[in-house]
Amino acid sequence: MHGGVLKERVSQRGALVAILAALAGVLVTGCGGGSSTATTSTVPSSPAASTQGSASSVDAVALVSTTPIPRASYEHWLAVEKALGSGANPSHEALAFLITSEWVLGEAAARKVAVSEAEVKQRFGRIKQQSFAKAGAFAKFLAKSGETEGDLLARVRLELLQARIVAQVSAGKSGSQGKAALAGFERAFQRHWRGYTTCKPGYVMEDCSEYKGAPEKLTAAGSSSSGSGSASSSGTDSSAAGASSSRGELPAPAPGKMAISSPAFARNGAIPKQYTCDGAGVSPALEWRNVPAKAAALVLFVIDTSSTGSAGGIRWIVGDISPTSRGVAAGKTPAGGIVGSDTQGKSGYGGICPPHGRTGTIELVLYALRKQIPLSPGFQPAVAEREYGAGKLLMGEAAVTYAVYHRP
Repeated sequence: MHGGVLKERVSQRGALVAILAALAGVLVTGCGGGSSTATTSTVPSSPAASTQGSASSVDAVALVSTTPIPRASYEHWLAVEKALGSGANPSHEALAFLITSEWVLGEAAARKVAVSEAEVKQRFGRIKQQSFAKAGAFAKFLAKSGETEGDLLARVRLELLQARIVAQVSAGKSGSQGKAALAGFERAFQRHWRGYTTCKPGYVMEDCSEYKGAPEKLTAAGSSSSGSGSASSSGTDSSAAGASSSRGELPAPAPGKMAISSPAFARNGAIPKQYTCDGAGVSPALEWRNVPAKAAALVLFVIDTSSTGSAGGIRWIVGDISPTSRGVAAGKTPAGGIVGSDTQGKSGYGGICPPHGRTGTIELVLYALRKQIPLSPGFQPAVAEREYGAGKLLMGEAAVTYAVYHRP
């Protein structure tokens, strides 16, 4: 599935990229990968994209159903792509982002999937706090990228919608069945929405219904944009890294950067029931790598970012983890780790627990510290946060991954 919420590699945009990454990697296989044998039963039979505006009233470069993609929007995102030095073909990536964003909005509307303004603002606030702790860092990012806070809020909304779509598609399935359902949905989603996408001459690329595998040139006469580059003879983007980064998948961490993952679920995939309040409620197995050589300790946070009230907040915090450790088995405490209290005041792991019929997002964040903080079992998270924050103990960027859970 073409997420389109994120358009760059981690090494190019830093922590915000890892945190804003949208959809499960199992859904993102690149454009042009549809299969003639895939079913379309999981995709609504008619589009549900917004019908505001039309090609006759807006100078558009493309249409998704009757929703125009204005030339001004395209040129704005093209400027962002160029400012941040993304893939080999910024023109391709800018239009792919805008088109696939409309696809996600349309898919969400057809499935009656929605997110509230409060959820978007809450998630954005957490992202901003984690990624731009230094004074002025956020303003510098906006100035460099040419993006606005409104742009980033829109990205967060798309991320949340995509997570809910993933959870809906994989609800009631696990393991190989869940992966097969998501893979089939990705193919059907891609083929379905491409059929409702038309592009103006000079802007035809692989997400357009007119595309037949010919080389792309995403500029038209009189356009102020100057994108270049073409597709290969097979009809795919010549830059594999650029293609994947424009689709919104969670990019692989840059070489040498600390990373965290779980063998129990894919990046941004569905977390199995056994790790939630509906199952055994044990912590999932985790793996991490590329811990800084001079790290004195690690701190792990597991946060329910989408539930509100007593159901949300920190689900598990473990401090003073040995920097030589490389992970932890399911249901166990990391080597050397001291377990603190969660948001509810309980010590130990608390599984994600959204309201019945809702989808929740669990965030796993690992920090490396310059020195060890003496902690006692059941410590309050705010105490540790103040100490390593005020003492400037954080080393580099946090390692982050996500999972989603749809509660029946």
